[in-house]
Amino acid sequence: MNRNPLLTIVPIFLAAVMAFAAPARAEIASVKDALAEISYGKADAPVVIYGFESLSCPHCREFHVGAWPRIKKTYVDTGKVRFVLRDFPHNGQGYLGIMTARCLGPARAKGMVEILFANQAQWAFLGRDKFYEALSRYARLGGLSDADFKACLDSDALVKGIKKSLDEAAAKYKIQSVPTFLIGTKKQVESGGGKRIDGARPFETFDSAIKEALAAVGKK
Repeated sequence: MNRNPLLTIVPIFLAAVMAFAAPARAEIASVKDALAEISYGKADAPVVIYGFESLSCPHCREFHVGAWPRIKKTYVDTGKVRFVLRDFPHNGQGYLGIMTARCLGPARAKGMVEILFANQAQWAFLGRDKFYEALSRYARLGGLSDADFKACLDSDALVKGIKKSLDEAAAKYKIQSVPTFLIGTKKQVESGGGKRIDGARPFETFDSAIKEALAAVGKK
């Protein structure tokens, strides 16, 4: 797991690429839309997972290329689970990565999130200039112009919105490292309760926790 220092002070997946099928040019999202919830699955799913993650965290990537596809296929796509991505950038690269995704708006952000996780080594660990250049290429893939990409990363309002989410995660949910997952009913999870899973655990760990949560609400 990666601890968050802020608490103390190209192969591309086909499914993700399809999220950018059209239009070729995307307008930068408003701050309101950029900060909207990024979630997968039915809004009224009986079980909710909050995933506190950073796009530049190797263990978060491990989850997204490991357990996540099976969780999505088995539980999210079948309407049993709703997965909510909660921003918890653990360094500057994580901040700029999620800002880039969010500037596409909540629907298209999901595709960008998967692309940035899948290709993490191609952008997140480069030197300053190469990092910016690499991230700008992914922004263009999503449809943002160079001007919009710059405006996105210069947005104080977006930075403050993500910082607010990070602060809430630390204060309300006691998150100290990424990835961390909370699993339960919407009421349980929003109150900071439910089953807590720290780290990129195998699918079987999540499967057990999800089945337990579904059984508690009378679902299978």
